[in-house]
Amino acid sequence: MKKIQAFTLIELLVVIAIIAVLMGILMPALQRVKAQAQNSTCQANLRNYGFAMRMYLDDNEYKFPYSFDWLYADGANGCRWHDESKNLDNNPSLGGALWHYLAKKDIHVCPTFSRIAKSVGCGNCSGVTIPIDPQYGYCMNSYLHGDAWNSVPAKYSPKIKKTSHENSVKDPANVFAFSEENTWAIPGLSGAGINDNNLRSTPSKTTDCFATFHKPVGGDLNTGLANAVFVDGHTSAVSANPPGNTYVLSWPAGGKAPMDW
Repeated sequence: MKKIQAFTLIELLVVIAIIAVLMGILMPALQRVKAQAQNSTCQANLRNYGFAMRMYLDDNEYKFPYSFDWLYADGANGCRWHDESKNLDNNPSLGGALWHYLAKKDIHVCPTFSRIAKSVGCGNCSGVTIPIDPQYGYCMNSYLHGDAWNSVPAKYSPKIKKTSHENSVKDPANVFAFSEENTWAIPGLSGAGINDNNLRSTPSKTTDCFATFHKPVGGDLNTGLANAVFVDGHTSAVSANPPGNTYVLSWPAGGKAPMDW
């Protein structure tokens, strides 16, 4: 009778130990690859946002849309960025000035942002009970319409108002058009998280700033980077640090961004 060969208990334990070691080696590498793939998707999304802005400018005498109604016609109040019931593909009548160029495209949410928003929640959604289901994760530079919500001091306001047209932006390679925000405020960097798909940074660092959740240092989500598409159409990583950097890359009027306000 042929003897049946089988693993001994010790051999099985050795095999399991080897598999565990291999998994321990491979998992961090796989996680890095996954993060890189998600980041590539996010950059591609923003590149498409840049294309949409390009088409809008060409169709509208090179004038930027207003940063408070580019996405939602009524300003996207009430944290609509995570309100599935107000999804614009399903409710096109709510769409703002740029929506016609973005509709029916799966380019509105970075996978990394979606994951973090669902796990961290919305620190700027006080009293809002809408489930966190990200629909739109990118925000427009509030200065590009020449307005920034009337926050610019009177002595600088004339310079900003002139930048409502593309050809008035002095350094389009260093002025972002769309970027990402966190869902929470960061002391010393910002006083608010994403709430209306409008990114308005000021020298006081008490309003908005770039996101910090890509490639965070030591897992600290306040230390990483964001992705952005610039007025000239290129995409790159941007940093909210040093404090005030978001504002510097927002300023379209040329010269050194004034810090005395």
